[in-house]
Amino acid sequence: MKKITSRYYFFIAILLVIAYQYLSGLILHSDFALGLSDFGYYLSDMTLHFLVILITLIFMVQSRKWQEINSKKFRWSYLFYCVLAFFLLFVWNRVTFSLFPPTRNAISYQHYAPTFTGATAFLMYFFYPVIAGPIFEEMIYRGLVMTALEKGKKWGLDVLGSAALFGILHISDYGWVLTDFFVYMGGGIIFALLFRVTKSIYWPIGLHIVYNGIGQILMFLH
Repeated sequence: MKKITSRYYFFIAILLVIAYQYLSGLILHSDFALGLSDFGYYLSDMTLHFLVILITLIFMVQSRKWQEINSKKFRWSYLFYCVLAFFLLFVWNRVTFSLFPPTRNAISYQHYAPTFTGATAFLMYFFYPVIAGPIFEEMIYRGLVMTALEKGKKWGLDVLGSAALFGILHISDYGWVLTDFFVYMGGGIIFALLFRVTKSIYWPIGLHIVYNGIGQILMFLH
């Protein structure tokens, strides 16, 4: 398994990233989606992402990369880094909000959000943005991508590569706006640095959940 991992891990990781970013779009923009309800459409999208994540997890376990980032060790320094990362995310959000126009991703969400009702509202207001999305994105862009780029760690390629792909994920469906890319790439750098210093996938997942959760609460209070 070590021989297979060292030879093919990067290549398979890239394929999984492409599948995560574009597979659901290809299927849900086909005739298959025409007869789906809003709930069925968004649930199908989330299910396709989950399947890619499941394959990713199996692949990382088999290649022994998962064991390297699966540490549940608690250190007070890690908590400090997590709080610092939250503060940096908040500052970055304020700075980009004052300098750049709203991202098309955010505009699209605000446009469609009032139409969500019932189970769709639960899925799109809470479960996906606060729970599933952060877990999926951290697994792919920190867990998978940064371990695939670990040979470039001393040049920061793991952090920059992860953050760049994280930025692309959030703009690829809404138009390639450079300021939008910088907004999300900046956040991706912060999550990536937290992952690097803690060496555990759980800290960036936890921070991502908390940050998105607070954002959803503030949106409702606005």
